[in-house]
Amino acid sequence: MADPIARDPFSGTGTANVPIKNTANYIVVFNDGTADITVTAGKFVAVVKAGDALDERVDPFTTLSISGNSAYRGYVRVIPGGVG
Repeated sequence: MADPIARDPFSGTGTANVPIKNTANYIVVFNDGTADITVTAGKFVAVVKAGDALDERVDPFTTLSISGNSAYRGYVRVIPGGVG
């Protein structure tokens, strides 16, 4: 399998639908704020506590949303050629 490539960086402070240009396989999110956020990548849903990070390989996804009122930043990783 080819190494994944970082794509589509994002950041914000509130609820948002994040545009993903390609099918992604990995999600990386840093919660820089003081409140929990909920990350939904396709069918994968996780709560990221204040000050924590999420870095996981999940089922392929094309939709990403963040909900909450905390500052966050992140990106997705895409497997070249869509393999994986």
